[in-house]
Amino acid sequence: MKNKGQALVEFIIILPILLLLLLGLIDFGNIIYKKYTLENDLEQIVNLVKRKNEVGINTYIKQNGITASIEPKTDTTSITLTKKIAINTPGLNKILGRTYQIEAKRVIPNEP
Repeated sequence: MKNKGQALVEFIIILPILLLLLLGLIDFGNIIYKKYTLENDLEQIVNLVKRKNEVGINTYIKQNGITASIEPKTDTTSITLTKKIAINTPGLNKILGRTYQIEAKRVIPNEP
C-alpha cells in the first residue's frame, strides 16, 4: 500500500515537466512547419518577381500575412520574407519571447 502512494507522488512531481516538454516539442514543431511553408511562399514570390507581377506579389503577401523585402540591385535581386509566430509554451515564451520571427532569404539573378 505504501508503494502506491509513493508512485503517485513521483508521478505528480514528473507530470508538469513532461507536459512542458510536450508543449515545447509542439511549439518547435510549429516553428519548423511554418519555416517550411515560408520557404514555399518564397518560391511563389520568386516566380512572381521573375514575371515582374507586382500586383500578384502584393496580393500574395497580404493573403498570407507575410512581410517581404525585395531589393533589386544591378545584377541580382534579394528577396527576404519574414513571419511572426506565437509561442504558447510557458517558460519557452520567456526564452524565445511571445512571438518568434522566422525568415527566408533568396538572391536571384536579374534577367536581361
